[in-house]
Amino acid sequence: MAFAPAQTSQVLSTARAASDFNFEKAAAIMIPTATIASPAFALDSIVDALPTNTVALEVQFGAYLAVLLGTFLPCLFLINLFIQTESRKAGKAGGQDSE
Repeated sequence: MAFAPAQTSQVLSTARAASDFNFEKAAAIMIPTATIASPAFALDSIVDALPTNTVALEVQFGAYLAVLLGTFLPCLFLINLFIQTESRKAGKAGGQDSE
């Protein structure tokens, strides 16, 4: 059973009968502690603390720079490597592009 409130009350009554602990007095003591522990300027709703869509979609300039450099620098390196390799192959063959 996922949710059984009747069993909860049986466990609570058994615990009350087994010990001399007064649950009502403990609850009364804990209420002022809970109000003191709460923050002074608590928000009414957690939804108010969530970022809006415009804030969530903001991207910093460094992210654009990282994507562009991370894409173009390796591509330029590979293009340069290909051109050098092909020119060395042509130089060894002694064709039109040998010099």
